[in-house]
Amino acid sequence: MVTKTTGLVAKPRKRRVQKRAEETTSRIKDAATRLFSERGYDGTTIRDIENAAAVNRGLVNHHFGTKEKLWKAVLERIFGLLREHLDASTARLNELPPKDHGAHIMSSYVGFNAKHPELTRLMVHESKHDTPRLRFIVDTYSRPLMEQLRNSAETWTDVDQDDFVFWYYTFLGAASLIYTMDPEAKLMFGFDRRSQANVERHADFVANFLLQRGANRRGSGTQQPTSQQTNKK
Repeated sequence: MVTKTTGLVAKPRKRRVQKRAEETTSRIKDAATRLFSERGYDGTTIRDIENAAAVNRGLVNHHFGTKEKLWKAVLERIFGLLREHLDASTARLNELPPKDHGAHIMSSYVGFNAKHPELTRLMVHESKHDTPRLRFIVDTYSRPLMEQLRNSAETWTDVDQDDFVFWYYTFLGAASLIYTMDPEAKLMFGFDRRSQANVERHADFVANFLLQRGANRRGSGTQQPTSQQTNKK
């Protein structure tokens, strides 16, 4: 009887300990995500993260081992959220007519950035220099997502493959910059990224802007002259 009672007591205690550990690691990841996106990897220390997470000294190393492993855990979570968001959005395409697929994908990405501006802020820091960290991000996350978007875009836009690099970064910037620079947008225009109405208007603007270019080219049947071609005339 004693053994059974001890076992019954031990299981709830183990669950409580596990729950506290999960809560602690979640707070650490939240704090690390914010600091890495605001200060960059090199500008953030383990102690900064522990202070921001309000946890005891040594818990980052206890739960993650090193700052680099915590940084990778942050990436895994934020890109995992993006992947889940885009997969759910893609799954809905069967419910929509083909002509609406592009606008739906773009609106979905805008909505994600409105909720998670820290992703682009983090990428801005990491993309300034060719480092092992940037190569890890590109190989693990950015390139697979870019290829998925390229394959999808081929079905609803006629952007030339040589020009896709321009389309790609135009799309990324148009969909995310206003949230990355949210404090300035709020001071200058009173823009509130938490307003669903604002997010929807922004998503419509991005989709109309990028898709209208393709529609104009298809309608004219000719390629619009580049700035260099115009200057030669």
